Amino acid sequence: MATRKRHAQKGALWLLAMFVIGAGLILLALTQTFSVEQLGDTAKREMTVASIQRATQEAKKQPDAFNYAKTSQLNPLTVGSYGLRELTGRSTYGAVGQVRVPAVGLDLPIGIGVSNSVLVRGAGTLKADQRMGQGNYALAGHYMTPRRLLFSPLEGVRKGNAVYLTDKRQIYHYRVTRVRVIDRHQVSVINDVPGQKLVTLVTCASAKRGEPKRLVVQGKLQSVRPATMA
Repeated sequence: MATRKRHAQKGALWLLAMFVIGAGLILLALTQTFSVEQLGDTAKREMTVASIQRATQEAKKQPDAFNYAKTSQLNPLTVGSYGLRELTGRSTYGAVGQVRVPAVGLDLPIGIGVSNSVLVRGAGTLKADQRMGQGNYALAGHYMTPRRLLFSPLEGVRKGNAVYLTDKRQIYHYRVTRVRVIDRHQVSVINDVPGQKLVTLVTCASAKRGEPKRLVVQGKLQSVRPATMA
């Protein structure tokens, strides 16, 4: 009887430990989701024409903004550190625009480059000096396990969906013309195409670490209107 009791106690303790670990992991995931959403919402809320101009000028002082080697997958600890910087006023992030894909609920700030500080909040530009409504405006974003976060909703985009960019002065309306999965080394997808005005959105094809494929959504410019008409 005593042996059975000890086994039962060990089993109960093991189940309790598994429950605590599981609850902790769920809490971490929820905290990460909340923090990422808050960081993005704050960036969009504080964005103005003047702040975009300041952020654009500041970005010119950061030569390593497009250094992919300094970009890593997000985890609760890194997300939390950026949230703490925001709360303590030590954040140097500045949005230079906003991207929306209403069909899948994507609505994110755009930062310059692909640093963790940029990609923890939303989309990042893939080329220096690219301009909305001109050439091939290319953006990258993280694919996250929570399907509504960052660029994860792109998996639901279909041909014909609308993509909107804004710099608070103009709203640029693009229509999706192509959705495809490519190898990560096919970087030519972000190159300018003579005679075409494009938007290209790039993310990993899954949340798997080391994912070798990229999901690419590309659209053509349809119209430009003043932002005051939004």
